[in-house]
Order: sequence, then structure tokens, then C-alpha cells
Amino acid sequence: MNTSRHQPGVNARPGRTGRSTVYPAYAQTGPESPTPGTKPIFLYLRLSKYHKDKADAIERQRIDLTRMLTAEGGWTIMGEYIDNDSASSAAIKTRKGWRQLNADIKAEKIGAVAFWKLDRTNRIASQCIEWIGDCQRAGVQLRSHQDSTDELNTATAGAKLVTGIKALLAEVETDSMSERQLASKRHLAEAGFHHGGMRPFGWMQGPRVTDAMGRTGIRLIPHPVEHQALKDAVDLVLAGKSLAQIGRYWKEQYGITTASGAYVYEATIYRSLVSPRMIGYRMRQVPEHQRGVKIDLLDYIARDASGEPVISQEPVCDRATWLRVRRLLEEAKTSKARKPWGSHEWLLTGLIYCQCGGRLYGHQKTRHRASGEKQVEYVYRCLTNRHRGAGNCPGSCTINANKAEAYVLGWFFSQITDEALAKARARRRAARSDAAVDDLLAQLDEATAEKNALLAKQGTSAYKGAMVTVLLGLIEDAQNRIDVLQRRVDAVELDHLVITDGPEVIRSWESKGIKEKRNFLRRMIQQIDALPGRGTIDQRIQITPVA
Repeated sequence: MNTSRHQPGVNARPGRTGRSTVYPAYAQTGPESPTPGTKPIFLYLRLSKYHKDKADAIERQRIDLTRMLTAEGGWTIMGEYIDNDSASSAAIKTRKGWRQLNADIKAEKIGAVAFWKLDRTNRIASQCIEWIGDCQRAGVQLRSHQDSTDELNTATAGAKLVTGIKALLAEVETDSMSERQLASKRHLAEAGFHHGGMRPFGWMQGPRVTDAMGRTGIRLIPHPVEHQALKDAVDLVLAGKSLAQIGRYWKEQYGITTASGAYVYEATIYRSLVSPRMIGYRMRQVPEHQRGVKIDLLDYIARDASGEPVISQEPVCDRATWLRVRRLLEEAKTSKARKPWGSHEWLLTGLIYCQCGGRLYGHQKTRHRASGEKQVEYVYRCLTNRHRGAGNCPGSCTINANKAEAYVLGWFFSQITDEALAKARARRRAARSDAAVDDLLAQLDEATAEKNALLAKQGTSAYKGAMVTVLLGLIEDAQNRIDVLQRRVDAVELDHLVITDGPEVIRSWESKGIKEKRNFLRRMIQQIDALPGRGTIDQRIQITPVA
């Protein structure tokens, strides 16, 4: 890991860029009541950012409409409904000014509306015609700087025809613009170019380049600080660190914080680490998040004309490492054994077993004393009879959690002294000559070759659509076997120590997170067996060290 220090806060992540001017849905700009002899009228002003409108479009519309209504006479401008959005047909979802205008029309608060041009109101023909009809039925007069007043306010067939044609042309223009933008973005994605939006954490925009096919664009290059921070985060996840610990590490080591100077949110770190960008892939058309709907991001990566994934930026780690990180994060996210608020840490979860072969699970017991006082006790207990039926575990083991953890920690600390670590080194040297090591290495090579063969099948005709999920499952299975075999090989690797600095681990034990503590125990302990009965804790617990 990079140990260079940076001043905290100097690499604060910027907040999402907002609009240069934020407009309220409605603003009262005129008097409380219209001038005598005039009628009240309201303006609808809209800036379409992606329709080549300049930043002062709303001001220009206001000037034009004010001049027009003044020239007509008989009007008092009471207020303005304003929107600042895109030209997309989906933009209506976020148009708060438009929603407020229609709510006030329905409530009969408005008698007249003026807008610069009909396509400022709506660019979907059917909805535009329907809105004009609703206004006519509600008695709302419409005024436009660019459109005929008779066409907007009469119910004749000719007027409807002209209005419908204009609305349809506006919708066609929007669709054509959308098609051009999608085609442009498709080529940018295929070439591995960045096309705007908030830059991904870990990279930044590089110089403009031209690819072999003559397409010009900007590629992402590693950020001088954030890219190394992601590399460190990979190591920290593999070492058992939590996302919260990574956030603290980023702030202390690199000065990476939120825009307000706080630790980077755990959800932000999680999204960065599970993104296929980590292995150089470019994301493409990822659907909007829906609560309860889980997607595999590997299904939404850019591919070239031959169907191969596009490598658009320098990766943080290799694919096998990333799959392992992603799996560890997913397991931590869905774990049923995480510490509930206010309860015990359950240090031995996953390590301690009953004589029947089943795991012992943490359980909180509440006893009531004769005085009525409640006494909470934490225990590990076997749930085999509950899960598999009565009689599967004759002993039904239950053991006090505090005593069991204290005993295991005492054993663990005694094994990570300098003398014990030297003996562990000697055992690993001796284990290297064991013929079983060669067999493990052969199995590891076979599993790795299988995984590489599966990776090569990505994007082929045999694995399309729903079969992509099947292929990913096979890759995941192969990776699981590789991880298991790798751990077994590491256990007998020459000069590979379980823990390099035992005294330092002991000194810093209390400051470590529960996941990291369990990780240290697993490096030294293969399994803990708990026996039923009422004997002393040293009689009831048997520790099997890693060979």
C-alpha cells in the first residue's frame, strides 16, 4: 500500500454540479390583483439546456412576452412558472414548474397563460393536443409569441390540424435528436471514450485522441491520488477491513473526503469497488436503480463490433482479484451473522463447531433474577436439531461466549510470539517437501485454466442473453475453487508466515474491526470444537491450528 501522506481534505470529492440558476416552480412578479380594466395572465418560461438554448433563454422569453402583452394591452402579468431542464421527452418527470402550472389550472386559479412557443410546453404531440383541449374546456386563454392565437384558442378542425402538425413536428425533432445522441454515444462507448457526466472515482479526463477508425474523443486516465486509493482499498478488503475503515483510511492517508469534509460514504466506496470500471471496462446504458431489483453490472458494459468488452481505462486490478473483492463485499452485505446494534460481536462465528459437525451460532439469553432484575448472557449454541430435526445432535452444545472468546484469544496471542512464529516458519519449510503440495499446485493450475477458458467464451454466440448469467455462475464457481486451493497452497508456501508482526497485532487488537479480528483468527485456527457438558472452558474447547 502507498504510505505517502497527504493533507486531509485536499482531495475532497466535489458535490454533484447543480444548475447555474435555480428557479422556483412559481414566482409572483406582479401585484396582488390585476390593474383595473385588465385581465390577469401568467407566464410559462422554459430553458431547454440540450436544445441549444443559451443561459439567458428564460430572460429573453420574459422580455419578448412582456413586450407582446404590453403591445396587446389589457393584461397584467401576475407571476411566472419556470423550468430549467433538458429537451428529452422524459424531462417532463422533473418539470416542477409545469406540474405546478397544471395543478393551478385544475384548481381554476389561472385564466390565461402566455409562453414563447408551443414546443416550450410539451414536445409529445398527443399530450400537447390534450393539454390545449384541457385549457379550452377550463376556459384558459393561451397566448404565444410564435404561434397563432386563433390556432391555440379555437376548436375548429383547421385549428386543431395546424396545432397537431406543429406538435408532431416538435416530437419528431426530439426523437431525431435523441437518435443522433444515442448513435454518437454508442460510437464513443465502442471507442472507449468518455462522453460527459460526473467523472468516475479513480480516473479523470485525459487528452483528446483519435482511434484507429478515425473517431475522436477523450479517454479516462488514472487520477494521481484516487486511482492508488482504489488499489489500496482492494488490499484492505482482502485483508478483512470494513468499508467504514476504508473511508477513514482514505481521509487520513490521501485526504479523500466528501464535499463537506466527512468520510466518503460506505455506499460510494461499495459502488466504486463493485463497478466493472475496476478492471477497465466501460459502463453502458445501466438501467435506473429499482428497489428490490438486482442487476449484474457485467451485463451493461460496452462491447466492440466483435462483441468483446471494451477496455477504456487503466484497470485497478485483474479480473480474478476483482471477482474476489466483489464476492467478499456481497457476502458482508448479505451476511446473517453481522453484529446487530447493541449486541455481542460474536468473534468465533464461522470457526466454532459442535461435536455433531454443525456450527455454533451466537444467541442472546435473558435471565430474570429473583429480584426482578434482568441479566443478559451471550452464548454460542448448536442449532442442528432446530434446522434438521430432533435427534440429529445428541449433545445440543451451548457454551458461554465471553469465556470461549477469552480462552481462544489467550491461545491465539500465545501463538503469535516471535518464538511461535519461528516454529511456524520451520513447519512450512518442512511442509514444502510434502508430495501433497505438488497435487495442490496441479489442482490450482487446472482450476485457473478452466476459469480462463470460461472468460474467453464471454461475448461468443454460445453465451448470449440469459446464458450470460449461466456463464458468470460457472466463472464464479471456478473462482471459488481457485480461492480455496490458493489458501491451501499459501498455508505451506516457503517462508510464508501467518502473521509477520505478532506483538503489533496484540497491541492494536482492540482497535481492529470484528471482520479483521476474525480474519486474523482464521490465519492461525482451522477449527474450534466445542463439547457439551458443564466442564471448565479448557476442557470443553479444542483448537485445531492451521497445518
